[in-house]
Amino acid sequence: MKKGFLTVLFLVLMAVTTVAGEIKGNWKFPSDIAVSNGKLYVVDGLNNRISVYDLYGEHLTDIRIDSPYGIFAFNGLIYTVSQKGKLTVMDENGGVEKVLNLEGRPIDVVKIGSKLFVTDGKSESIDVYDLDGNLIRKVGGKGTAPGNFVGIFLSDASKNTLFVVDSVNARIQEFSKDGSFVRQFGKFGIEEGDLFRPKGVAYCGNGNLVVSDAITGALQLFNIYGGFERVIAKGLYYPTAVACYRGEVFVLEPLKNRVLTFKVQGVK
Repeated sequence: MKKGFLTVLFLVLMAVTTVAGEIKGNWKFPSDIAVSNGKLYVVDGLNNRISVYDLYGEHLTDIRIDSPYGIFAFNGLIYTVSQKGKLTVMDENGGVEKVLNLEGRPIDVVKIGSKLFVTDGKSESIDVYDLDGNLIRKVGGKGTAPGNFVGIFLSDASKNTLFVVDSVNARIQEFSKDGSFVRQFGKFGIEEGDLFRPKGVAYCGNGNLVVSDAITGALQLFNIYGGFERVIAKGLYYPTAVACYRGEVFVLEPLKNRVLTFKVQGVK
């Protein structure tokens, strides 16, 4: 790398931002978060639990589960995947409703309609299952072409659309509810609107997406077509998972064992 590039990267990483709130826990490199029905769920897989908080940071309970990694919460249900190849469906209090066996190395899960979309770090694909755990199809594979991945990671969804982080290719990819590729966005770089190593994506309503970048420490707002809107925060410390809830954006800093919150205009 050139000296100038390193200097600019250092300045981006050291930028100061204003934080609306902070929630801290005794976690061990947490991997994902979800917000639903006024609760924050933090995936603390190395401690074999999901820690549950209210939105003011008060610890409510711990849901005990073996090695969870990715999480999706919607309509009173929690979906978690383990890299050991399990998908567990629970009620919001942790009561287990179903356990499914999965292929590969599951990273994250999203439910759209009657399908479960699982990002698979082993095959660099999106594995599409029915609600009984039957594999319907695999989407993608390792590569740089549209629809393929290098460093597939976390995901999120609107009502009918899936958004997936393609980390090493420095882009976000969009798929329809049947798994068909729709579009991609992301330009490699460290300037505002660029992506270097995206890690988290969240659909925030009103046609907005929030994307975190672990290397530049930026949290940025895009429209669903990939148009850059603005920087929400700079100087975060290896931000990964993100979530949106009622005008707030939540972002996980796993190396600091905390979740930061930001009030963002235009986010639902």
